[in-house]
Order: sequence, then C-alpha cells, then structure tokens
Amino acid sequence: MSPFRDRLRRWWWQRQPLEERCRLSQRRIYLLPTRFGLLLLAVALAVWVGALNYQVSLAYALAFWIASLVLVAVLMAYRQLSGLGLRAEPGAAVFAGERAVFRLWLDNPLPLQRRLRLRLSDGETVDCLLDGDGEVRVELALATGRRGWLELPPFVVESDAPFGLIRAWAVPRLRARLLVYPAPLPDAMRGRSGGDGGSGGAARSGGDDFSHLDSYRHGDAPRQIAWKVLARRDVLASKRFVGDGGAEELLLDWRDYGREPDIEWRLSRLAWRVEECEQRRRRYRLLLPDGEIGPQPRQREQALSALALFGRDA
Repeated sequence: MSPFRDRLRRWWWQRQPLEERCRLSQRRIYLLPTRFGLLLLAVALAVWVGALNYQVSLAYALAFWIASLVLVAVLMAYRQLSGLGLRAEPGAAVFAGERAVFRLWLDNPLPLQRRLRLRLSDGETVDCLLDGDGEVRVELALATGRRGWLELPPFVVESDAPFGLIRAWAVPRLRARLLVYPAPLPDAMRGRSGGDGGSGGAARSGGDDFSHLDSYRHGDAPRQIAWKVLARRDVLASKRFVGDGGAEELLLDWRDYGREPDIEWRLSRLAWRVEECEQRRRRYRLLLPDGEIGPQPRQREQALSALALFGRDA
C-alpha cells in the first residue's frame, strides 16, 4: 500500500465516531464488488455486446441472469452486516513487546446466520461464524511497542458471503484500552540485594503483625487465607504480615540509577525488580519522583501501572 493511501485511510478511520458499542446500519455499511465480481460483470458485458451484434436470445438471457445474480449478491452481502451489534472489552495488561488481546462481542439480532471477517490495520484477519439470534466472542491480538495506554484501533468487519461477488464492509471504532507495562530489563545486582527470604515466601522475620489483605497466590498456606472474607464476599484473599517473604523491606528507588538519562531504561529496570520481588514474595516499596507505592493490596498492578504511566497523562 502506498504511503499516501495509508495516510488517507488512517485519516478517514480517525473520523469515525468513538463508541462504547455500536450497531451497524445502512449509513455505515459500504459495498464494493470483489475481483471475481468485477470479472463476472465484465463477462456479462461481453455477452451482452455479443447478443446485440448477433441477436442471440440465449445470450441476452445469460447476460441479464448474470446481472441479476450480482444484484442479489449486493442484497445478500448487505444483510450479512445489517443490524450487527459490536462491543469491545480490553484484556489483561501486558508488558511491552508482548501481544495485547482485546475481546470483541458480536451480537446477531436476526435469525440469519452470518459469515464475518475482522481485519486489523496490520493485515491480520480473524474469521467467525455467527449463528442466528446468537452472540459470539472474538479475540483480536495486537503487537505492543511501548508502554502506556493502548487503544483498540479502528478495524474492518467485512463479509463477501454467500457468493463472493460483493464485499460489504464497515469500520467500527470502539472505546477500549489496556495498559502496557515497561518491558522488564534484568537488574540482578539490585534485584537480589538486601538478603534472600528463600523460595515459597514462607520466611517471616518481622513477626506475625498483620499488614494487609492481598489477592490469593498459588502456594499460600491455609493460615494465610482470609476465611471471613471468603465467607462474606466469596472472594479468595490472603493475609499479608509484616516481614512476609523477606528479611527486610526492599526499596526500589528511582535514585538508584544516579544520573542515567534514559528514562525508559530506568523504568524497565524497576519493572524487573517489581516482578522479582513479587515472585520471591519480598516486601518492597517503589519510590518514584512523583510518589511512592508501599505494601498494599494489588501492589504489583499499582506499581507497574505507575511505571507505565510515568511522565504521561493517565
């Protein structure tokens, strides 16, 4: 695709309305013949010209039959998209360089079975079959390049069923975004300093003083499970204690890297250290120029989110 055509397409896509959910109507569905459809129209035109010259009735019938078939294909292709409902949900946050997943829900209010294709701007396509009066979930995977919020880009939903002669397509632009964390960059010297609490996070030198509730992790001892929370809210949570999983609280400090000018390098190092503390169940405190995040519920998500949005608008 030429750079001009690519810029024109992006400009046009950005003009589409940003919606929580949408339902495709006549004003949003476009119809164009496929290559096979154009070839068939050319054949019909050639047969019609021949019928004019030689006055062959069967040739007239064939030309008009082909034209009628194309007109029926226009209606059938339009029906594949007409009334289709779409909404999007973001998947889990990922690290830069990983594939981000968005979940699309397609709703079919009609008894007509639909054969659809979803196409992203990078050329990746996903085919799906949507039964009548049904709903289906489709996952779109996107490559991530840098930290921060990743918006679901405009995508094409199209169909050339049932004859492959006419392509019906629309460009929904749905509101959904997920967070991309900085890519972890190993920093073993700082990540393992200050003592080692051993594997499994069972060591506790700071006593049995209760610290906070956190989400349950595989391997937590039964005595750590907050049974009252489970009984009241049906949510599996674990108690965290002072000194859980390490000899002391580690400080993951922005100032550990001195005058290193590369901000992304710093953030990637700190992201690796956060993951290391989480895996080894070490108590830690993340210190950034714009604030700090200490031991608390969902500390990992909050710490990595702060690194992902550092220096950017939330």
